[in-house]
Amino acid sequence: MESTERAQKQSTEKLAAQRTAPTSMIKKRKPLRQAVSRSDIYVTRERRRFNSQLHRARKLLVDRHYPSITIHGLGAAIQQAISLANAVKATLDDSLVTMDVSTDTVNLYDDVVPLLDCEEPSGQCSSDPVTQVRQNSAIHIKMSLTDTLSSKINARRQK
Repeated sequence: MESTERAQKQSTEKLAAQRTAPTSMIKKRKPLRQAVSRSDIYVTRERRRFNSQLHRARKLLVDRHYPSITIHGLGAAIQQAISLANAVKATLDDSLVTMDVSTDTVNLYDDVVPLLDCEEPSGQCSSDPVTQVRQNSAIHIKMSLTDTLSSKINARRQK
C-alpha cells in the first residue's frame, strides 16, 4: 500500500509542477507613440513626477507662450493625467483655461517567447516567438489658454 500511495503522491506532484511551470514568457513592448512635440506631456503612474509635470505644463503655457499643450495618459495613468489637467487648470484660473478631452483605444504588442526547455539534441527550439495584441484605454487632454489670459500675461511682461 505504501508504494501505491508514494506513486500517487509523486504523480500528483508532477502534475502540480507541470501546471505551475511556465512554458513561455511575455515581454511587453513599449507603446507606439505618435510624433512627439515639445508640448506633449506623457503621464505615468508614478506619483513622484506629478509636481515636475505640473511645473512643466505651467511653464509651457505661461512662460513659453505655447498655444496649447497635450497631456497623454495610458491605462492606469489615466487618473494621473486627469488630476494633472485639473491641477493645471486650478493653478492658472478655471475660467481662463479650455480643455478638450478625447479618449482612445490603443493596441499594445507583446512578444510571447517560449522558454528554452527543448528536448532536441541540437538545443534549438522549433517554436518561434509569437506576437500578441492587447488593447488598452488612453486619454488625450488638450489644454489652451483663452485670449484674455494670454493678453494679461503679455501685458505683465511688457511692464
